[in-house]
Amino acid sequence: MSKEKTIFSTHWISVKETSRGYHYLERKGRNSVAIFLIRKSSVNIREYEVLIRQQPLCIDIPDVNEEHRLYPCPITGGIDEGELPEETAVREVYEEAGFSVQVLPLGKYIVGTQTNEICYLYYADVTDIKPEVALQDGSYFESISKNEWYPLEYLKQCDYGACQIGYFRLKNILDIWT
Repeated sequence: MSKEKTIFSTHWISVKETSRGYHYLERKGRNSVAIFLIRKSSVNIREYEVLIRQQPLCIDIPDVNEEHRLYPCPITGGIDEGELPEETAVREVYEEAGFSVQVLPLGKYIVGTQTNEICYLYYADVTDIKPEVALQDGSYFESISKNEWYPLEYLKQCDYGACQIGYFRLKNILDIWT
């Protein structure tokens, strides 16, 4: 069996080279979760809203005195070693939004061909649930992120791939409910 060579490594990531010379990124924990929190609209009971987490990209660092551009996505997070994806989803929802919920699976997808990451998708209906104060993880990026409610249709225009996948999967589930 051929061995891979680690070219670069930090606490969070490694860049690897295969025996055939291909390079790919390996995240610590390797896989991640994306969770869509939904609630019934207060304007139209037959429509749903989704919690959008506006957060910066680590590769989009602004110059001094400029603000970070925030990108829309669901609640996301990396799976810690020994943790199940569902456990990660529950932990991340509480950490980033303050909701104590049970999550339901929406499926999974491969993040990209140049990484080894699988993203597990979940959702939870938080209609009529009051959140606690979100504790965050203490990182700078989380401290400047913000949560905002949008109509479910907003997911279709987001750049993050999980948003489009989540939109169509949620739409199928919610159409059955209504």
